[in-house]
Order: sequence, then C-alpha cells, then structure tokens
Amino acid sequence: MTKKSKIIVIAVSATVFIVAFTLATFYDFQISGAIARLTAGKYLSENAFGKFFETVGEMPMYIAGGFATANLLRASLCVKNNKLKYVLSILSFIAGVAIYYAMLIRATEYVFEHANALDKFEEFGLIIDLCTVVVGAGVTLLTAYLTFKIPKKYLKALVVFSIAVIVSAFVGQGFVQAVKSVVGRQRFRAIKVLEYYGRNDLIDYSKWFVINGKRSVTEEMLALGIATDGYKSFPSGHVCCWTYVFVVAFLPDFLGLEENKRVKLKGVLLVVATLSTLLLAYTRILVGAHYATDVLFSACWTYFVIAMCCYFAKKILNKINEKHE
Repeated sequence: MTKKSKIIVIAVSATVFIVAFTLATFYDFQISGAIARLTAGKYLSENAFGKFFETVGEMPMYIAGGFATANLLRASLCVKNNKLKYVLSILSFIAGVAIYYAMLIRATEYVFEHANALDKFEEFGLIIDLCTVVVGAGVTLLTAYLTFKIPKKYLKALVVFSIAVIVSAFVGQGFVQAVKSVVGRQRFRAIKVLEYYGRNDLIDYSKWFVINGKRSVTEEMLALGIATDGYKSFPSGHVCCWTYVFVVAFLPDFLGLEENKRVKLKGVLLVVATLSTLLLAYTRILVGAHYATDVLFSACWTYFVIAMCCYFAKKILNKINEKHE
C-alpha cells in the first residue's frame, strides 16, 4: 500500500469515527433505548445473543496474551544458559497459565451469573479454581505446541511481536479500567431498573465526558438487583478485550511476506476484525451494559494502542535485523 493510500484510509476512518462519536455523544441514551433488549425490572438481559457475547467477549485479549507467552516460552527454550533457560521457561509457562485461568474464570463467572447461580459459583469456588488452573495449563501447553509448528526462522520476529502485544494489553486495558473508576458513569440497564421501581431519585445519567469520580452502588440499588458494576459504563472493558482480534491482522507484518500478499492478507483480516468488533460492540448496547460512546471509544483507543505498539515493534525488529546483516 502506498503512502498516499494509507493517508486516505486513515483520514476516512478518522472522519467516520468522529462523525459517529459526535452523533453518539448527543444521542447516547436514545440509541440505547432503541437497541437495548431488557426484561422489565431485571438488571441482566435475557437476550441469548447478548448473553453469549457477554460470556465470550473478553476472550480475544487473553488468547492474544496466551499466544504471546507461548512464543516467549519457545524462545526461552533456545537460551544457551541452562539456569536462565529454565527460569524463563517456567515464568513464561506460569504467565500463560495465569492468562488462560483469568479468561476461563471470567467466562465461567458469566455463565453462573446468567444462570442466576452466583451463590453456587462462590460455594464451589475452590473446585472451580482448581479445575480452571488444570484446564489453563492444558491450553497453555497446547498453544505452545502450536507455536512450535511455526517455522523457527520467524521466532525472532514473533518474540518482538509478542512483547508488543503484551505491552499493548497492559496499556490498553489498564487505561480503560482506570478511566472507568474516574468517570463513574451509570449503566443504561441500571437506569432502567431504577425507572421500573420508581426510584428516579437514584437515576444519575451523565455524558461520557462528565467526571463523576469513583462511585459505588448503594444498598438500595443492590436490593433492586443492580450489580456492583452499575457505575462502570464508560469505557467498555468487553470491547477493549474483543478489539484484540486486530492482533491477528498485524501479525503478517512480522512474517516477512511478499508485499502484495501481505497487504491483501492484512486487508482481509482488518475487515473481518472490524466487523466482528462492531458486532460485539452492538451486543454490549443490546444488553444495556454500555452506551454507543462507551463502545466506540474503547474500540478506537484499543486499536490505536495495538497499532502503535506493533508499529514501534516493527521498527525495533528492523533495527535488530540491520545489526545482524
């Protein structure tokens, strides 16, 4: 892709985002009212489509992290110093297990929550934890096995790419969670529950740019079935996690593919990643968990972080290759 083409694509994408985000800023509440499918008086949506994506919506970030640690594990096994090799390998394996454990335990908790059985999730917490660790270890080994199928000539590039992915995850999700606690925006589904029970005195809808500070759900709200995350609407953590599907689209940049083939493959992957992210974002509004600005901001922010981390990683890789030529 020529420099001119890149500028055009970036300009068009930025314009579309600015227009969509501006409109959403003015019509956030109305958009949620038109899209959300909520059961009267219930905090959680009964929409099966929405519940499914709420359960699996955080997985892409963890899978990307699992792939990254698997590459680091493979690289660790190539270290000549035996002590360092074992230490790095063990740390990489533990990191992989921790990542998959976090992914699986989150998904399991959502399953129990949607089944109205969170008390059972807590009751059998230890058993669930142990089973999840075992499964996480198995998935880590499987991921490592699959990475060994990738030709070794790509290992150096994959290590640099993996570090970029890990850094982007900490920066991307870390920022989203930090902003959540500062903005303290009331979720749409929390508002609808309060409206149903006539507790308009507890309704506190605000625009995305209003800084409410850290707020906790009151005892009255908890009694009405509103979860403790009732004030964590902006930005969307789920959309941030799902946007890591874009990691796959940046992978061809590190595999030394022929330029024309690389551009075509990356283009297809970017389209698929964009469509899937829009779908996930839609489901977050569908279940009343987020407003349009919540999901748009998260998607744009996370993509930017991933793109920047991969851009600098590619620069570093090129310098490393130049030194060894």
